[in-house]
Amino acid sequence: MANTQQREVILSVLKEAGRPITREEVLSLGRQQIPRLGSATVNRAIREMTETFQIIGVDFPGQPRRYELPAEQEHPHFICRSCNKVFDLPVAMQLPEVHVPKGFVVTGGEVVYSGKCPACSKEA
Repeated sequence: MANTQQREVILSVLKEAGRPITREEVLSLGRQQIPRLGSATVNRAIREMTETFQIIGVDFPGQPRRYELPAEQEHPHFICRSCNKVFDLPVAMQLPEVHVPKGFVVTGGEVVYSGKCPACSKEA
């Protein structure tokens, strides 16, 4: 997979955001750098970049899928219940050992905190 200008912009946008962002945010912020950045181009690049682990897709119940750069270690996330933005928490995370019923296979886990982000806390 070639490192195109569009892919470089996506990586740049994710790095500058510093938090997991939606596909729509990637497109909007990317268009600030490449005004004619196409929706289909972003979709294709995101799909290919997640397949090669250049970026990571994160899912939370009731939320749109978000994307972030790979982290050095697993970390919990924080969802602001006012603006719905998701933030990385710089905390080392260790999931507890769980005993699942026979036939289940655990492939990962997620710790999510919620509340209000600093910007939304100031508005209250």
